[in-house]
Amino acid sequence: MDWKGLEQEAVDLLREYIRIDTSNPPGNEAPGAEFLAGVLRSEGIEPRIYESEPGRASLVARLEGGGSGRPMVLMSHIDVVPAEAEKWDVDPFAGEMSDGFIWGRGALDMKGMGIMQLLAFIAARREGLELSRDLVFLACADEEAGGHLGCEFMLREHPEELDADVVINEGGFANTTLVPGVPLFMVATAEKYAMWLRFFVKGEGGHGSMPSGRGALERLVLALGRLMSAKQPIEITAPVRALFGALAAHWPILEEFAKDGDVETLKELIVRNNLTALPALNALVRNTLCLNLLNAGVKINVIPDEAEAQIDCRLLPETEPEDFLALVRDSLDDEEIEVELVMGGDVSPESPTADGFFGCIRDTIETDFPGSMVTPFLLPGISDSRFFRRAGVPVYGIIPARLGLEDLSSIHGVNEKILVEDLKQGVRFTYHLIEACAS
Repeated sequence: MDWKGLEQEAVDLLREYIRIDTSNPPGNEAPGAEFLAGVLRSEGIEPRIYESEPGRASLVARLEGGGSGRPMVLMSHIDVVPAEAEKWDVDPFAGEMSDGFIWGRGALDMKGMGIMQLLAFIAARREGLELSRDLVFLACADEEAGGHLGCEFMLREHPEELDADVVINEGGFANTTLVPGVPLFMVATAEKYAMWLRFFVKGEGGHGSMPSGRGALERLVLALGRLMSAKQPIEITAPVRALFGALAAHWPILEEFAKDGDVETLKELIVRNNLTALPALNALVRNTLCLNLLNAGVKINVIPDEAEAQIDCRLLPETEPEDFLALVRDSLDDEEIEVELVMGGDVSPESPTADGFFGCIRDTIETDFPGSMVTPFLLPGISDSRFFRRAGVPVYGIIPARLGLEDLSSIHGVNEKILVEDLKQGVRFTYHLIEACAS
């Protein structure tokens, strides 16, 4: 295996891939799909491109195996979130390389992993790797807007392409902050689910000099204040318990939990040590509500007679959607405010962690990254994994990139970048994972 040559290919291809602007909205993933298709065709692999709408393209390529099991799918998404170029230190779509990093929108989320998977897939072809099952490379459209025109479309319209035993996707990463000096590989085996809610109310309009207390905006703001101040209880899911169990061996503040393993002890320690002050940890143990849009009014001296707001709710898998909606309405304490579900409410199950494919992933990480730790993880966001999980296919999310908590803000933020060394190691890791799971 010419690892050095393969790794340099990964660097060059990622820089080129980043330069293809697939910001969503509007999406326009077709040029990205054609780029990937061109690379595959140069290797004698003929992919298939499917469009859910004009320009909204997803790509599938396959290496045939021995048929002893259903396929292993390497999944990524082509689209990226928009970038405000004026806030970046570099052009977000230039694929610039400096200071040991490749910079650009999608470097982490998730064109970087897409290239890792692409080169590992190609290496399996070049090396004539004997596969026990089919190996599928899948690059989807529309993940950043919910996945309905990408992964969901593919599973609905072309299920024969994606009938799988296991899927490897984004979701986890190697955290370098929680246990100093030790990469903690957090493999996403479950995720919270989204519930995007729109609130609308009509009220009494009029002159700003004569407020009645019945203006739409005033009513909505007061009701939202009641909702946002309602305390969300701490709940511990199975992957979060496993994560804190791993941390307990290194965090003295978790010593009591390390001794008794009791979830109630863990909850008390989280409160006692104010661990929820860290947003990344708070999101793992609570339902969260984030007020992101508020619209009302046309002029400062005119009382608006209509007002709307939108809140991004991320819910723990055990939360019943109807129970949460009832809690929302009770907290608003205003029956005239309309509550509309914009998107979400679709719960997906946890993927198994008892050996099997999770064991293959754990063993591969421990071999490729000596001295690291591996634990299941609950992804606080949503991903395309939920579509496969709801179809009964286990999905494991792991981007083999070393990130501190401070680096997470660059994902969907400014100055997104990936270590060149992580990209190179990621190609090797993904190839070894193919060997472990599909060879």
